[in-house]
Amino acid sequence: MRKKILIVMFVFIMLLHSTVSSALGFKYIQIFDPKQDRVVKVVQLNDEIHNMVVSSIKDVDSLYPKSKPLTDDGYAIKVPIYPAVRVEGKCLNSLVDNIFIIIPQHEAPFFMVFEDDNKQLCFPFKGNVNDLSKLLDFKLRS
Repeated sequence: MRKKILIVMFVFIMLLHSTVSSALGFKYIQIFDPKQDRVVKVVQLNDEIHNMVVSSIKDVDSLYPKSKPLTDDGYAIKVPIYPAVRVEGKCLNSLVDNIFIIIPQHEAPFFMVFEDDNKQLCFPFKGNVNDLSKLLDFKLRS
């Protein structure tokens, strides 16, 4: 229970405090490990990762089926979307500037998005975790 509270607090802190960018305007992806309770890797956002995540969120057609999606294992990945993308679909109508990809160890991965009014929505991640893992140069599944 303590870890779940820490994860929720971490997500809100990440939401409230944007990643410090260098003068060149670089954006960074953060990979958080709830078991270690810290960011374990920071990766510079590139076009390939950006396009993969944006195309996945635009293809959302259903909500994540679990009522309590947070987990004590796996990884949480914060991906800044720059420039922000307007998503208008069946389940999401919002301007998206950050996406959280949650990859539990033994369950299906999912997106977590906060709408304009800070309402949290979760959607199944239909992208390939292995491809994402290669792009991030980080093993997301064992």
